[in-house]
Parts: sequence; C-alpha cells; structure tokens
Amino acid sequence: MSAENSHIQPGHHTLTPYLYGKIELLDFVRNVFGAEITHNPEPPDAEGRFHSEARIGDSMLLIGNGYYSDKTMAAATWIYVKDVDATYAAAIRAGATALRPPADQTWGDRVGGVKDNSGNTWWIATHKGRSAG
Repeated sequence: MSAENSHIQPGHHTLTPYLYGKIELLDFVRNVFGAEITHNPEPPDAEGRFHSEARIGDSMLLIGNGYYSDKTMAAATWIYVKDVDATYAAAIRAGATALRPPADQTWGDRVGGVKDNSGNTWWIATHKGRSAG
C-alpha cells in the first residue's frame, strides 16, 4: 500500500458501506451477490451485537447491528452485477421484497430494486451502454 493510502485498512476503499442487519444478511449477500465473508462474526455479545465483513467483487461491505449502527438505520446500496435479471430473481428467492423489476434506463443501466429482510434497499444494475435506454 502506498504512503498516500496508508490510512485505509488494506483491502478496503476510501468509502466502505456499513449496513445494519440481522445476521441472516450475511447469507443474503453470499447467496445473491456471491459475497465472500472475510470476517465471520464472533458469537453475538450479551446485547446481541455483531460485526462482520464481506467482499463483493472489488468492494468491501461491513455488516453489523449495534457497534456502529442501530435499529433505526437502513441503507440504499447501488451494486453493479453482470446479469441484473438473474441477480434480481436470486434476491427474490432469498426472501427480498420487490421494489421495482429490472428495466432499461435512459443513462444506459438496466436497474431493479429490492429490500432485504433487514430493511436495506438494493438497487441492482448492469450497465448496457447508452443505447440501452
């Protein structure tokens, strides 16, 4: 790592999302987005809190429920995948609620939206090029 980036944990980017969620959110990101769990949670503490880390493609995602978040927090995450339609279908099979089925947009992305069981919104996209919309 260069001295310019020595303040960033190795393997992370300048901006790393931290999602509030139930421990089942780990299965959701693994099964839907092919996430690699890079830091398995310790057994939840006496207050039920946990922390975990996952890698999706070249990005890190932190997941927990109490150390740096609370039950009032939820997030919207934009994620690029190779096949938005297949990933959207996998999310629905994994128990997500449909928000918007995949559709071509004028800026060239095909985008669909779901909400996971922890209340986080996932905007799933595949860039098709400007001519797609």
